Amino acid sequence: MTGNRKTGAGRSAPDPGAVPTVGGGLPRAVYGAKSGHARVRRENTGSSATWLLSASGEFDVDTIDCLRDALAAAEQAHAERILLDLADVVFGDSTFLHELVRAHRKAPRLVLVGPLPSQIRRLFELTGTYRLFRIAMDGDGAPTPDVVPPDASAAGTA
Repeated sequence: MTGNRKTGAGRSAPDPGAVPTVGGGLPRAVYGAKSGHARVRRENTGSSATWLLSASGEFDVDTIDCLRDALAAAEQAHAERILLDLADVVFGDSTFLHELVRAHRKAPRLVLVGPLPSQIRRLFELTGTYRLFRIAMDGDGAPTPDVVPPDASAAGTA
């Protein structure tokens, strides 16, 4: 069932299973936190094999479900590559980091897209996880296919 469903008071509410559309009817799913200020938006890349997810807001134990749901949808769709834009994330705690590590282990073609906010970069540095992730710092949402993890690029320059 898509569209609206009736609520108890006769009002219509959005169907939670419906995929929102924009512009010319192109699908662009939005995953919002049930509480707090966080959301993940799926952007159209022109390819079903590549998912671009743009995260924004504050991610903690109360809001992480929207990120988890978006990443799970990409995995269920058998996305060959998941680009996760973190430029608009203003806060992420250990729950956020745990979800990124879990996603990295399940989807080795996960690429984090920057520029990384200073708080997120610091979280990665303090926990020693910065080198774990493939990070594209160009911020245009289209990293090259051969994105190199930070440790590999630094190894040849030290």
